[in-house]
Amino acid sequence: MNTITRVAATVAVLCALALSGCQGPDAMRKQFVALRYLQSAEAHLVGTPRQSATATAELDRALELLPDDEGLRQRAAPLYVLAGAYEQALPLLEDSVDADGRYRVMLAQCLLATGQTQRGVEILRAMLEEAGRRRKAQEISAGEFTLAMNDAGYVLADAGHELERAEKAIEAAVQLDRLQPSFIDSLGWVKLRRGEPLEAAFYLEQALRLSPGPDPEMLYHLGVAYPQLGRLKDARRALTRALEMDPDNAKIEMTRRRLGRTLAPPTVACGNDHEHKRGRST
Repeated sequence: MNTITRVAATVAVLCALALSGCQGPDAMRKQFVALRYLQSAEAHLVGTPRQSATATAELDRALELLPDDEGLRQRAAPLYVLAGAYEQALPLLEDSVDADGRYRVMLAQCLLATGQTQRGVEILRAMLEEAGRRRKAQEISAGEFTLAMNDAGYVLADAGHELERAEKAIEAAVQLDRLQPSFIDSLGWVKLRRGEPLEAAFYLEQALRLSPGPDPEMLYHLGVAYPQLGRLKDARRALTRALEMDPDNAKIEMTRRRLGRTLAPPTVACGNDHEHKRGRST
């Protein structure tokens, strides 16, 4: 699981929210309305169910009001990522990445999601190498190191690139924090990507147990892993719950629909003529 997008999204709104460069009554009104849109978008993304489409529209409106405000653009970027609106996030992250290195993993995530694979992979590879070098030199804390290793490793694994490198990075994070559910979820996900569904399910289930509450991304991962173990009903339950929590998530919906076509429809014998009624799994 990519923890940095969640942290950045919350910090984006809860930290100092003053936007730059607004003077005069009309500018102050625009600033106020844009800020309310930003706050509302954040609430729609951290609440349950997550309302990604509504949040994306609110962020669009905020930026329409203040398209050149640097503070607004920096705060909107991680919220767009959390909403899965990678195309909208990408230009904002391009502007912010040099000013704030924490945004690099989100930039790479957006690049990979929009087909710019080589550049996205290069950014993540550089992040992992830098984190290892700086940790050895004791320039960063163990917490900073584990976040960098997990987040970069997870984004690589999620995109299906350099899985061996991604697994080693995530394992390094787990070794330093064995009870962090997001790290354990990442380890299960990369195991699944590497064709190890039984081991993957072990870690994914452990992550969900350690999590303070149900998480749609963790449930989605289980919904992908379970069919590979023949646990189709468990997969359907996990995906249904994930979709209840994140109804605008296209990948969850697509996976659930695909699973519905995989499940064998039940048959019920009716009367002496053995007429069968077909049920439909969704």
